Amino acid sequence: MQTIDYRRGLPAMAACFLIWGFQPLYWYMCTNVCGEIDTFFLMACRIIWAAVTCLCILKVQGKLPQLRAVFKDKQVLKRELPASVFLFGDWIVYLWAVQNGRVLECSLGYYIQPLVVFALGAVIFKEKMSWRHFIIIGIVVVGIVLSASGFGGVPYVTIALALMFAVYAAIKKSLTIDSIVSTTSEILMMVPVALLFILFFRMGDNGMGSMTVIKQLLMIGGGIITGLPMVFYSIGVRNLPLMTTGICQYLSPTLGIVCGAIMGEALTREKLVSFLFIWVGVILYVLNTVYEERRKKSAVQ
Repeated sequence: MQTIDYRRGLPAMAACFLIWGFQPLYWYMCTNVCGEIDTFFLMACRIIWAAVTCLCILKVQGKLPQLRAVFKDKQVLKRELPASVFLFGDWIVYLWAVQNGRVLECSLGYYIQPLVVFALGAVIFKEKMSWRHFIIIGIVVVGIVLSASGFGGVPYVTIALALMFAVYAAIKKSLTIDSIVSTTSEILMMVPVALLFILFFRMGDNGMGSMTVIKQLLMIGGGIITGLPMVFYSIGVRNLPLMTTGICQYLSPTLGIVCGAIMGEALTREKLVSFLFIWVGVILYVLNTVYEERRKKSAVQ
């Protein structure tokens, strides 16, 4: 049975989602300080330094043998490889969106991710859906449709992030290994691609040739803010009820809206209307989750 420790779990979970929530400002700063830096080079640097950070974390935790075991288990690799592909897709779309002033679309995507994950779980794992879930999903779909006018077209970033993470979460659901070990293995699978990309396409002034000490420190920092939240998240998950964790995850996209405002994105009336539908859907989803959890506890008693 899980041991609940709010004093240990809540600060860790808060730190995790604060870092994730304010990440757009960090990548925005990297772009401003480094000047012309394309998304693919930034992504390659993030992968490499995130891998280094995660390996250091596993070394400190004494979990490197678990990591080696992952690469020896063919059944686990069959799941980790596609998970790595979808994680890569999520990261590259996110970085591109931040660099192109589309942080609000990212926030919209991260708000609806849990609902898309739930819907995908109902389709793939045959999880039970009540009439309340259909209403909630319907409200969210209306919000997405309305967002087309606010964002000047189909919100591809929102849809891409939500779908890729949903598939990623579905794959991860079938894995029982440690979360940090699992994610580290996925990042390590990306490293050869990142290294080859830099070696063949970014050794000149459009990449490594333009790196200064400050730029390199920023790239290292990008790896740290990618790996460190994983530690906080794993601590939080171990010490908090899943329902509390689910509610906490909405802190990140909320902070994303703040980041978008700081970066000059306007929350227009049309965008606000679409967000209102999403927020109503999210609130109803959380309330329904609380209701169902209480029903389960009452049934057990």
